[in-house]
Amino acid sequence: MFKILFIISSYDDKYLFSQIHRSLEEEYPASFSFSFFLCSELNSSLSETQSLEKELPESDMIYILLHAGVSSFDKFESCKPFFWKKIPCFIHSTIEDENKEFVEQAGLSISMRYQLEKYYTLGGAENFRNMILYTASMLGEKKYPFENFQYLPWEGIYSSGIRIEEEEEFIKNMAEAPLVIALLFHGKDWNTKRIEVVDSFMKEIEHLGATPYAVFTNSIEDLDIRSKGIRWTLKHYFYHKEKLIPKVLINLMGYSQSIFADPGDGKEIVEKSIFQDLGIPVIQAMSSYQNRETWEKDIRGLDPMALISNVYYPEFDGQLISVTACTCERIKDESGEREVFLPIVERVNKIVRLALSWAKLSIIPNRKKKVALILHNMPPRNDMIGSAFGLDTPNSLKNMTDWFSEIGIFLEYPFENGQEIINKIIQGVSNDRKWLNVEKVMEKSIDTVSKEKYQRWFLELENEVQKKIEEQWGKAPGEVMVYEDKFPIPGIVNGNVFIGLQPSRATEERAEEIYHSTDFILPHQYYAFYKWIKEEFRANVVYHIGTHGTLEWLPGKEIGLSRSCCPDFNIDDIPHLYPYSVNVTGEGLQAKRRSNAILISHMIPSLTFSDKYEEIEEMDELIKQYYLASLGQDGKKAELKQRIIETALKYHYPMDMNLSEEEIRKDEEIFLTRLHSYIEELKSSVIKDGLHILGEVEEGQRLVSLIHALLYVENSGMMAAEEAVARSLSYSLESLQAKPYENKNGKTNLMILDDIRNMTDELIESILKRESYEPIFLKYPEYHVKEEKYIRDLEKNILERILPRIEAGIQEKESILRGVMGKFVLPGQSGCPTRGNINILPTGTNFYAIDPCKIPSRASWNVGKRLAEVLMERYREEEGSFPENIAMIIYSGDTMKTNGDDIAEVLYLMGVKPVWQKNGDRVIGLEVIPYAELQRPRIDVSLRISGLFRDTFPNLIRLIEEAVNMVASLEEEEDINYIKKNIRESTDILLQEGCSIEEAVEFSKLRVFGCPPGTYGTGVSTLIESKNWTRREDLGRAYIQWSSHAYSSHIHGKQLETVFMERLKKTEVTVKNEPSIEIDMLESDDYYAYHGGLTAAIRYVKGENAKSYSGNSSNPQNIKIKSLQEEAARIMRARILNPKWLDGLKKHDYKGALELSSTMDILFGWDATAEIIENWMYDKVMEKYILNPENREWIKKNNSHALLNITEKLLEAEKRGMWKSTAKAKETLTKIYLSIEGDIEEIEE
Repeated sequence: MFKILFIISSYDDKYLFSQIHRSLEEEYPASFSFSFFLCSELNSSLSETQSLEKELPESDMIYILLHAGVSSFDKFESCKPFFWKKIPCFIHSTIEDENKEFVEQAGLSISMRYQLEKYYTLGGAENFRNMILYTASMLGEKKYPFENFQYLPWEGIYSSGIRIEEEEEFIKNMAEAPLVIALLFHGKDWNTKRIEVVDSFMKEIEHLGATPYAVFTNSIEDLDIRSKGIRWTLKHYFYHKEKLIPKVLINLMGYSQSIFADPGDGKEIVEKSIFQDLGIPVIQAMSSYQNRETWEKDIRGLDPMALISNVYYPEFDGQLISVTACTCERIKDESGEREVFLPIVERVNKIVRLALSWAKLSIIPNRKKKVALILHNMPPRNDMIGSAFGLDTPNSLKNMTDWFSEIGIFLEYPFENGQEIINKIIQGVSNDRKWLNVEKVMEKSIDTVSKEKYQRWFLELENEVQKKIEEQWGKAPGEVMVYEDKFPIPGIVNGNVFIGLQPSRATEERAEEIYHSTDFILPHQYYAFYKWIKEEFRANVVYHIGTHGTLEWLPGKEIGLSRSCCPDFNIDDIPHLYPYSVNVTGEGLQAKRRSNAILISHMIPSLTFSDKYEEIEEMDELIKQYYLASLGQDGKKAELKQRIIETALKYHYPMDMNLSEEEIRKDEEIFLTRLHSYIEELKSSVIKDGLHILGEVEEGQRLVSLIHALLYVENSGMMAAEEAVARSLSYSLESLQAKPYENKNGKTNLMILDDIRNMTDELIESILKRESYEPIFLKYPEYHVKEEKYIRDLEKNILERILPRIEAGIQEKESILRGVMGKFVLPGQSGCPTRGNINILPTGTNFYAIDPCKIPSRASWNVGKRLAEVLMERYREEEGSFPENIAMIIYSGDTMKTNGDDIAEVLYLMGVKPVWQKNGDRVIGLEVIPYAELQRPRIDVSLRISGLFRDTFPNLIRLIEEAVNMVASLEEEEDINYIKKNIRESTDILLQEGCSIEEAVEFSKLRVFGCPPGTYGTGVSTLIESKNWTRREDLGRAYIQWSSHAYSSHIHGKQLETVFMERLKKTEVTVKNEPSIEIDMLESDDYYAYHGGLTAAIRYVKGENAKSYSGNSSNPQNIKIKSLQEEAARIMRARILNPKWLDGLKKHDYKGALELSSTMDILFGWDATAEIIENWMYDKVMEKYILNPENREWIKKNNSHALLNITEKLLEAEKRGMWKSTAKAKETLTKIYLSIEGDIEEIEE
């Protein structure tokens, strides 16, 4: 009896081999034994794994056939000892690098491995049968007759159920056909006759009046199986006499065809998409491995395998991610189960309609095209129109409309500037209902939607959606933005261009429900707005402007949407483009995956160093005098020391460092050194210098500062700019930083570092002007260039590598225009360009992220370890022991940008490390770090993940779960294994509360929590904006309601409030890491909503605060950590109160003032949740932006609503006791507030 064991990920393989087994049993009785194990069942069933471990040693041959790589088989590493190098094994993975790695260790000869590879990759029943007979003959005691492998057709044209023989004639006819929509599917599907989905698409294309053109191909050119590959297919079938035939391509093949066509060594990113030369949109039609019933019910939308093959990898190609086109149904017969993909007819219709819309966009004359440009407006106030991260939206709109006009799109008049656009919107109808009334709406609205019309549209929605909207918002049309039974359309029209304001989700109106509900659907007006764009304005294309809006965050499946999902029925089949900040990866991908968007990346704003101003300059000068006086013997040193301390106390600097005057006086010298460090840190902090405008490239000093920031650390093999300057002067930055207070000739090393930074700025400017650097160093006579090579290398890097990439940012304009003309937008990388990622430039690309199976990478493991070490060191300094329980905020975007620094930190804190594939960063398992190596306790970590992390990284949720299980099963004492200790204690508590033993054990091991499935956020920011809260504990209570949903391999979003609160009760430390200098925690409401909300929740549960930290890995070689209070103070002084930052914003009129208003919202949010904004900070904001006449008038002139909001927030902070202001300050603020409000009312009337 020849025993063969199969570990497989595909039911198809199991079915075929079962058929072969049946025929072999009839032909050769009692000769063969087949055992089958499915990866999905092994990953989820302990008993199945135990059966496998029992059968492995008894087998004669093992086949491991994996369609998504070894990472899809969680138990691979744990099962290896049962067979590895003991029993012959054939491993076939879709990851070529894995095949190369395992071939040497699988116990097969090279010739046999080759033969098996041929049989299997060629596929088909006959090849599989002969593979088994060949294997048994080579390895068993008997010999069986077998045939050599057979070749199958891999490329061809499919039509009317047959493969076309007369290809040339068919191609010629296709070239003459109107509106051709191409379909691309895999040759394997033709060879196995799995073409039900292809037939459905062809039928739908014909039904909608276009011509279908179906072509099948293998991805790879493989001479061994006689396949020509996709590159040949595209060139051979899609052109006739050099004329491109299709207008759009619908792709039914999974994974990245660019990578398959040019696989390389697995270490480099594919630079060019295989579809780039076609120049037409390519739409990825997704296949789910779930059955129809599961898909319809499952909020996840796609299973993990489909996520990898249908989403992550196709994005590398620049494909448009659409919706789920088919599900996988299992059909049973005597041979077992087989899988058949069957179309979801309505979703096929959606994809085809989308394809036709893109095709028509390339055909319609530009003068007839209608374009909708949608501005975000969160919160829905008049000071927040065009709220996009890092982007001057009004002036970007001005540029876009000019570009559209240049190519013939009709505008009645050119806009003078961005300010004119905003003024016209506010003078008409906006989303800010405070300033709307019936008379104004009826007079000023560009159009309205009547109750009768809306009710007709409403009936087009699925019944379940209608019911839910009416339950929450009343019978259509409801009450939100309804005036005399009509919806006004917020925005303006100029010719064939509509500039609209994305409607509010109106959650502020139902804020009281946030305490007990997380289920909010959109109001009637939201749907009416998007329906008006499609049906009344008849937009041919929609652009959402900037990072980010609300459409892609609406309720529905997390990915692979159905027609009941809110993003799907709003955007419908309109071509959708989305200019997006290149460094906000995660949220950008959400727009791609949930609203069919083509992204157009835009550059980050210019960055600059904070430098010194006002009291910072005053103290900096005193400190310099102090260290110079330290060289002499006069009494000036003591006098200067006291002046420094008095000045620091006057401006509250000890508070930044959490020091009292008494502590300062105990050791004044230590305080002075700490203050010296802090002042230098403030001066060298990187802040934004204004905002980006689409299609514009920085010039002058802003270009200098941007290049300096891009070379802040080593970048893609280029030495950091300051390091190059230091080395040219025979200094080492590392040595200077190691001894910061060393005083030579009155200059500390910190001062030398400051000089080097200033010289670097001047040197970059001289390089850009092509001038000699020598005059620079004449200004610094104590420094001499000794190694010119470093300056020459820096010059070469700037002029040959960095500057061309920045200047190529004009591609933003090109891509925006390619979109409106229905053309392909080039794909590109995303992330933080200042964190060693210059290769993500130029911008203007449809950006993608990283392979989730390569998280954490080897490099991020080192950074994560250091983040953990610094965190533990800081806690031990303050508390004298290791923390037992840590809660971390984990974002999807940060995980993508860093390749998993945060995940690496979590694993290292637990005492576990990744196992990587031999050649590369693919994570194939975990291993425990022995206590003898770790030399510290294993720390328990709970994660509050974002909704986007949940959608994007189910594999990492499983990885954390596996780490917890591994550590929990260790034979260690609980005083060195806090995870084990907590699991035992939690199990006992849960048993006492009535859980079964199975539930208690499972729930006690849960460490990943987030918002409910299909939703996003924490509920906190809505409560704060609506003013529907009284105490900090209220916010904590709401946070728990929104965050107590558990995630694991078996649990997807089950609300376990008791379990979550138990974790919070034990939490001693909270932490959120910042991975780049491009954003800080006072720049986005997400930061206070997630981390501030977490601190409030812990306070609510424990009655006391946890230690809360902000980690910083913007320079991976110099990891830092601060308390939230320390970091807030640093940002306040370095950026928010800095005239340099304000000067940068003043170049951007309305949007510059918007940024100030948003900053006030965020300060208020942080104080409400975490109580980290000190009195002096409120005082300074009032002094800088309200009492300063010049600044106040500038805000009032450009965005009077912003001035109104800033004063209102200050008054609210005072009223709530968050800010202890004086009676005079309150009186002054109230007068200013009433004055502004009166001025606005006059204008509005």
